[in-house]
Amino acid sequence: MRLVQGLFLFGISSVITAGSAEEVDLSVVSRIKDQAFNHSQVMDYMHYLADVNGARLAASPDYQRAAQWAVEALKNDGIEDARLEEFGPFGRSWSWSGISVQMIEPQVTSLNAVPLAWSPGTNGTVTAAAVYAPLWEDPKDPAQSDLVQLAERIEAYKKQYAGMLNGKIVLLTGKRPFDLPSEPETQRWSAEDLEQMQQARDPQVTDLYQWPLLKMPVDTQERWMLYEVIPYEIQNDYSEREQRLQDRLIEFLNEEQVAGVMMTNTEGNGGVIFATSFGSHVTSSPVPPTAMQLMPEHYNRLVRLLEREVPVSLRFSVEAEFPELDARGMNVIADLPGSSKRREVVMMGAHLDSWHSGTGATDNAAGVAVVMEAMRILKTLDLKFDRTVRLGLWDAEEVGHLGSRAYVAQHLGNPRSMQLKPQHETFSVYFNIDTGSGRTRGILTQANDRVKPIFLEQMRPFEENGISVAVPRNDWGTDHQAFDAVGLPSFDLLQDQLDYWSHTHHSNVDTVDHVVPQDLMISAAFLASLVYHAAMREELMPREPLPRALPEPQVLPEILQD
Repeated sequence: MRLVQGLFLFGISSVITAGSAEEVDLSVVSRIKDQAFNHSQVMDYMHYLADVNGARLAASPDYQRAAQWAVEALKNDGIEDARLEEFGPFGRSWSWSGISVQMIEPQVTSLNAVPLAWSPGTNGTVTAAAVYAPLWEDPKDPAQSDLVQLAERIEAYKKQYAGMLNGKIVLLTGKRPFDLPSEPETQRWSAEDLEQMQQARDPQVTDLYQWPLLKMPVDTQERWMLYEVIPYEIQNDYSEREQRLQDRLIEFLNEEQVAGVMMTNTEGNGGVIFATSFGSHVTSSPVPPTAMQLMPEHYNRLVRLLEREVPVSLRFSVEAEFPELDARGMNVIADLPGSSKRREVVMMGAHLDSWHSGTGATDNAAGVAVVMEAMRILKTLDLKFDRTVRLGLWDAEEVGHLGSRAYVAQHLGNPRSMQLKPQHETFSVYFNIDTGSGRTRGILTQANDRVKPIFLEQMRPFEENGISVAVPRNDWGTDHQAFDAVGLPSFDLLQDQLDYWSHTHHSNVDTVDHVVPQDLMISAAFLASLVYHAAMREELMPREPLPRALPEPQVLPEILQD
């Protein structure tokens, strides 16, 4: 489907808005819009990424196939130096090809489920009794985000269930609570929403730099606000310590020789399975029992039966394997060489990996398609750049942003010690897209006041497409943070949410059906324009002061020491 752009003013030369020193070349913007709206290939990229290739779990054979396809597609677009850049070691590669779960007592029926990544398959079909043994009765218990309390709960759990779980299928999560939906499941930002976003938040009063971090809010909104101000490496360290505590639980379940583990999710309003992992790709971590994520309604039925002491027997089989035990990660990198300032780099990117239950369409084939389309547009128009334009498609974003962090460590600097590489000096800016398939509405400035007027000018030609706001906040949870952590200008695009959080994010319905083609076309046009103007402006993108190196971490409480 194509958008009708109408008349293009190809004869308009570049202009400088009164009161601004930022030049916007409207003739180039007009050509970019024509290519993006009337000759789009963004849905062709979506088709190959999501429908043909499917899910792209980090370092899996599916991911490796998609990465190789992306290189060949970029080369076919005329970007000759598109290449794979390895990093690692990553650890265990994992893939799955089938699952069957049935309740056979008290009634024979099928249950909807997805295997959890980095848990093994079964050797044939397993039949066993189920036991309800939740680690947390309340799935939103705030204690589970406190590492000390989590460690204490795991120790108590081991004493509570020692000798009771052998040969059983363990229902490990609490029953999913359901409330009547109070908000629309699909959302576009209103004018009022966008206006409010442009207001700076009040400063937060908190101990920002507890290092290591020992607890986080369990409430999603509160956690997001805290992540805005906590250094990136401290966030990653918290997640890694949380995983090591899960390893202790897995070791206990293995000692008990459980037949399998079943869990459910709290996201969305039901009917959808949001599935990630149980266990770890890290080779030093234990391999867990076979683990499955059930649709909440089916899981809750099992729990209700067991709570009323009705015996439940289940039958399941999972086809899953570890194709490599020492896999390496693999980023896709491609350049459009600059001229007078070719050593200086303007970069755009998105993560290519996804979780495995759907086809990774909105998270994040959509972002990848937008970046590839922006690169194609710039190449097709044969635009000349002062600076080199670089594309990065990242591996392993979903398991700790490993691909982008490896790229930054190799080329730009160390975010913990702040020891910088020579390329840091000539790096201008990184643009990222990773919040589903919704239309871009603006850009988050990472609280960099000096870039706000630049972006506002560059958005003016796209106001008719709904792009207008520079949000003075830090964004988190995706690959731009790796660049921001070493003090480089790096920005995430602000997108309409659509049904990203309610349906598709990490779920089994993350498919092309939830993608809006026109939104991707507009985002690609805007991204291409941002990159072009960054590559042509007189100076590098303005930088904030460099972050300080992290201090030596404090001693961990004894219960958390490995």
